[in-house]
Amino acid sequence: MSKTLKATICCLLGYSIYGFSFIFTKIALEDSDPNVFLAIRFTLAFLILNLFIFFRKGRIELKGKPVMKLLLMGFIQPVIYFICESHGIALTTASFSGIIIGLVPVMGLILGVIFLKESCSLFQIICTVLSVVGVALTTTGGIGKVSMKGLILLLISIVATTVFSILSRSISKEFSAFERSYVMTGLGSISFIAVALFTRGADINAWTEPFKSPSFVWSVLYLAIVSSVIAFTVINYALNYLSVGHTLIFSNFTAVISVIAGILILGDSFTALQLAGVAIIIASVFGVSIYKLKKEQ
Repeated sequence: MSKTLKATICCLLGYSIYGFSFIFTKIALEDSDPNVFLAIRFTLAFLILNLFIFFRKGRIELKGKPVMKLLLMGFIQPVIYFICESHGIALTTASFSGIIIGLVPVMGLILGVIFLKESCSLFQIICTVLSVVGVALTTTGGIGKVSMKGLILLLISIVATTVFSILSRSISKEFSAFERSYVMTGLGSISFIAVALFTRGADINAWTEPFKSPSFVWSVLYLAIVSSVIAFTVINYALNYLSVGHTLIFSNFTAVISVIAGILILGDSFTALQLAGVAIIIASVFGVSIYKLKKEQ
């Protein structure tokens, strides 16, 4: 199996995991304050990665490496991204936020060419644009009322996830996928604990009450272990071998998984437009991947 194929599978796995994360986040937030929830999620993920180091299943070596780039990457994703995305979604509608976040592959394609001198074909451009159309169809329901502040925050979030991908790829030769994920979860833990303490103070109940709910426990375990530890690591691995534009087109695959998860777990309805959107996204994502693999061969 070629490294490109392995990276493609990792991308598919990572963004599929993210697709389910929206459902588990929704469940967890029924019992927890958003800031406390993020602090718990990333602290648990950071502790798990430290267990890997303790049992010698992972290692961190930062000496003589561009640590500032690594720290900047970790601050942008998850800290800036999660703060801007969550507040941006709160100030807009689900449909509108889904469409804006669906622009991530387009941003990745443009910035990848500008900053990393990555090449892209006309076919890749067409598939990327079609994937955005697919996201628009899967998030049907009308744009509704949108605030300028919400729009700005969402735009910052898509810039943040694109810049994260560029930084991760640019330092992939110096830092392993594990090292990048370790710093991301570590900075996320520290930052979200600080935000939670600032907003909730010494309210012990805000930290302990959620754990009385089994649904919260299972949700936060999924989000910490699967969505943070595993997904961060496999996507960082994929960025070792795939261009930013190729990697980020998979981000729209989360819309497909979110729709499927909503139907299976929450009993959401499914329209013909959503079915068309799902088909377009899948065709676009796999079209780019197959094209890249054939070109490699």
